[in-house]
Amino acid sequence: MLELYKNIKKYRLEKDMSQTVLADLTGYSDRSSIAKIEAGEVDLSLEKILAFAKALRVSPGELMGDVLEYSQDDIKPLEKLEAKDIELLNAYNNATESTKHAVRLILGIEK
Repeated sequence: MLELYKNIKKYRLEKDMSQTVLADLTGYSDRSSIAKIEAGEVDLSLEKILAFAKALRVSPGELMGDVLEYSQDDIKPLEKLEAKDIELLNAYNNATESTKHAVRLILGIEK
């Protein structure tokens, strides 16, 4: 999951966005929260991962390190997902890297 935090910083810097602006866009009160997240000191819920992806204009997969082609039109807003889909996304988010890799192999995303 460390890649997620590195990617948040990477995409923020690529977009020339300050930590203060990213905090505002993702519902945090100040830049220190973003600094802690980028340092990997704070675990993010699925909802927050989706908020960061939207604010940084990347897919959640890209943010988490999956190199897949998505457009914003392919990403359903969280409120439109069914409970079972949210449960699956949370399970994937909390899985070990080896389990995530196995899932991506099964789905044909990785070789």
